[in-house]
Amino acid sequence: MTNQRFNFDESRLKRGQKEAAALLVEYDFSPKDERKTKQEIADLIGLSRKQLYIWESSDENFIAYKNYVAAKYTDSHLPAVYAQLIKGISNGSMKGIELFLKRIGDLNDKSEVTINNGANELPFEERRKQLLERLNDED
Repeated sequence: MTNQRFNFDESRLKRGQKEAAALLVEYDFSPKDERKTKQEIADLIGLSRKQLYIWESSDENFIAYKNYVAAKYTDSHLPAVYAQLIKGISNGSMKGIELFLKRIGDLNDKSEVTINNGANELPFEERRKQLLERLNDED
């Protein structure tokens, strides 16, 4: 399986890399005093600490897969994030309101600026003549 968003190929993962990715994501999200050490993680998988380091630092497919696992983990917390957003909005948070409106598409950061350098403008007298003609047509 190839994942486009994170750009990894699951069929290219080496033995132990799925488990290593899960354990390393757990390491990243755990409080420091509750973490396994990287050596303990390597021992659990049955490889050297150096090999684990090589996977983490230079194996692009493994790094992309680990990022995918981390995203899946954070996705499971989305309801809590939305609950805090709604709580902030209820307390009058303008930033919360802005984020909510952006989320539903009613507010965006795009703006359009039109610059008229006068290249297509008629001379004043011509514009005056056209305006007077329109006013006379309305009478």
